[in-house]
Amino acid sequence: MISRYLGPGTGFAITAVMASILLPAAVWADGPGYTYLGASYEWTDVKYGVNPGVDENFNFGKFEGANIDASLGILGFMHFNAQVFSGDCLNCGTDSSGAEFDQDFTAYKIGLGFNLGLDLIGLDENTDFVLRGNYIDVDMDSQTQGSIKDDGWSAEGLIRSQISENAEVLVGYEYHDVGTAKNSDVKVGLAYRVWGGLTLTTNAIVFDDDTGFDLGIRWYFGKLLFGDRDSIVR
Repeated sequence: MISRYLGPGTGFAITAVMASILLPAAVWADGPGYTYLGASYEWTDVKYGVNPGVDENFNFGKFEGANIDASLGILGFMHFNAQVFSGDCLNCGTDSSGAEFDQDFTAYKIGLGFNLGLDLIGLDENTDFVLRGNYIDVDMDSQTQGSIKDDGWSAEGLIRSQISENAEVLVGYEYHDVGTAKNSDVKVGLAYRVWGGLTLTTNAIVFDDDTGFDLGIRWYFGKLLFGDRDSIVR
């Protein structure tokens, strides 16, 4: 997991470095894909804006668990996305004897995104600017402390760039407003296609004191469904 000792501003520094990589990207036959299924395992301080690391009622814990991701290209510039998380808040519960234990945490996010190619303004045709709005629902039952059962929303902006035939880089920002939790994350990521549409992925949260990391696999299958395109309608 990324070190907890990343200081304030580290996320912005990494964002600047990633952006410098994105802009001169070479031209390749295909840009980023928006029709896929994926799975990943995540270790993180904060999930969908919920941060037990700042709450003594949850022993300043952190999350660990699995994500299932899905995305469907609807139009060439619009897609539907969803993610389900199922895992634990580590050591977030305390029983009557004072012993700590993990608590189940489940959550999901569904949303609509607009992917706008930067070639519209004369820049790299394999780099997209992505805007998404999401609905979020979180649920953590506590046997001894107060439960978390809230819903809310997030807004995110991303730059996705296909920097080679197989490699994609990502940098983005997401703001969460879920119940009383309001949180911002800077995310950077790398995806590498190893065979056909089969892709290895890694993403990191790097914003002030919040850190996180996931490793996963993703299958892009748009062209199997839609022929020469990645969306239902061109």
